[in-house]
Amino acid sequence: MDFQGINKRLKRARLALDQFIDRIIDEHLANPKEVDAPNADMVDGMLVFLREVDGGKATSETGDLQEFAGMTRNNIKAVIKDIMFGGTGSIANIIEWTMAELLKNPNEMKLVQQELAEVIGMDCAVKESDLDSLFYLKCVIKETLRLHPPTPLLLHETAENCEVAGYFITKQSRVMINVWSIGRDKSSWEDADLFKPDRFAPDGDSANIDFKGNFFQLLPFGSGRRSCPGIQLGVYAVELALANLLHSFDWTLPDGMKSSELDMGDTVGLTAPKAVHLVAVPSLRLNYPSV
Repeated sequence: MDFQGINKRLKRARLALDQFIDRIIDEHLANPKEVDAPNADMVDGMLVFLREVDGGKATSETGDLQEFAGMTRNNIKAVIKDIMFGGTGSIANIIEWTMAELLKNPNEMKLVQQELAEVIGMDCAVKESDLDSLFYLKCVIKETLRLHPPTPLLLHETAENCEVAGYFITKQSRVMINVWSIGRDKSSWEDADLFKPDRFAPDGDSANIDFKGNFFQLLPFGSGRRSCPGIQLGVYAVELALANLLHSFDWTLPDGMKSSELDMGDTVGLTAPKAVHLVAVPSLRLNYPSV
């Protein structure tokens, strides 16, 4: 029995999602790209792998994927779903922490909105093509990831015997890396506990540092083979959401609350969201009536 129609809604949602991902796969099959192509993405990479395994016969005469090498079209769809939805909670946490830090630091909020006004203008919302020009916004997100990594502890396993900081670690030992602590290490960061996006600006002391696993003082997504496979998709979603939130609206704390009164504590767990969820009041900022 399904008196509230929940099962029917779930089936419709599942069907819509399957159709959406099927369309993505079909578009990539119709226009195949090599892995090193400028606009290649994750789906192109999987299809290239399948073509190589199958000797160039990854598609049937109808253009659909055949089953071979123990993989099917459903396997590809499952990977796409994992990448798309596996990090939704982390994305929400990053957006909330960034908004909280900007409300806590109104000067940085003003600089971000000033950049948005200059690059985008006050008559339209942010588009995907605008993101590459929002340099200060990227610095703000990078600083948020330093202070509030999506996963504060990384789990790794040593491949060989090794020595770290005078400690001998045997092969195949489980090692937990405290990324939260690394991001606040005073020997690696000046004013480590302060929110200073300018440190990542072109003339900042950390301008060359990225978060893709190349610099061990900033590892919000891990490093090496166990790094997050959805880095680009997650960061893109965060950038687009934050850009539109900050450009479309001005934000204030409720009931005359001061920025110094904002609770910035986090919870302890596999992820570290805010202990007290952010409550903020938006007011329309753009010059046109609908956002």
